[in-house]
Amino acid sequence: MDQHDIEAAVRLLAAAHSDGTLLDALPAHARPSTFAEAAAIQQALLLHLGETAAGYKIAGTTPETVMWGAIVRSRMKASPAVFPATLVPMLGVEPEVAFRLRRDVSAADRGILLDEFDALVDIVPAIEIVDSRFTSYEATPLLHRAADFMSNGGLVHGEPWMEVSTADLIALRVEVRSGDARIAETKGAHPAGDPRLPALAFLQAPGRPDLLPRGTIITTGSYAGLLRSRPGETVTAQFDGYGSLTVSFET
Repeated sequence: MDQHDIEAAVRLLAAAHSDGTLLDALPAHARPSTFAEAAAIQQALLLHLGETAAGYKIAGTTPETVMWGAIVRSRMKASPAVFPATLVPMLGVEPEVAFRLRRDVSAADRGILLDEFDALVDIVPAIEIVDSRFTSYEATPLLHRAADFMSNGGLVHGEPWMEVSTADLIALRVEVRSGDARIAETKGAHPAGDPRLPALAFLQAPGRPDLLPRGTIITTGSYAGLLRSRPGETVTAQFDGYGSLTVSFET
């Protein structure tokens, strides 16, 4: 892709963000063929929207192949949080464990090791809100979703979880309710096993942003897969040993 192609993708995605008109697909000339191209679209889209990244959602555990999606600052909220249902109509929710940086992380930190990572972050449970600027989330190619902030619609986070071990995170029991209904109950179901591994891979990745400011939140995958809520309902994610987070989808 050249800059003209990136700008074409950005204009379409920005319009979908602004007016809610969903895209069937990106046109052929504006389709990323690599994650590096998708990341370039993301960065240009942030600038176009007048936003900055307050965090990143991560997929993968290998620095050379890990993918990420920016979480825009205006959609990062502390629990209990409220989002208009019309803002995130897909109403996808994922209970996750995230990591908040205690200091700025620079390009020189790409050699960080796991024990150094543990000293660098606070652990913060989270609910990722999944949304898409495409008409069909399932039918949209992965790299197109990657250009669209990896289908992130927002993030709800808790206070730091101080009394928790790695073993606790690996075996974590999570229950999710939407309204009066239990929609998930899992134990030890993080896709990477250890939720620190995707975050570490992101920090080590050659192509990640050179500067990650102190306070950046890195969220690392759902303990319960992709779940769906409904307009007007409140989602509660209960993290065993921690407590609960809530997000309400206001009508």
